Amino acid sequence: MKNYNHIVEMEKILTSYRKQLTELEYSLESLEQSLEAYKKLISYYYSEQRDLDLEDDRNHLIPDDLNRGVLSEDEIYDLMGEHHELAIKMMEVALAMLKNNVPELETKEIENT
Repeated sequence: MKNYNHIVEMEKILTSYRKQLTELEYSLESLEQSLEAYKKLISYYYSEQRDLDLEDDRNHLIPDDLNRGVLSEDEIYDLMGEHHELAIKMMEVALAMLKNNVPELETKEIENT
């Protein structure tokens, strides 16, 4: 009897990759919708308002029970670094996806024309 384990393996890859693409699409849509809020956060980081808030924090005028990670030295700055690194990684992955999208045979045919 002929072995069809490769079909089972390919079916698992198909199912898994389709699921990953769907999850990525959802994540990218969510991230895209959050970009305006991110821009607002970065504007605040460089704003005079944040400077005033930092001064109020140093003078203990802000209530202790108020979360104020945005006033820390590193929280927003670190987020900007993560944002930048992830954007680069997304571009690298997208390029790899595009390069690997064309079967080798078609690539050779394209190169010979």
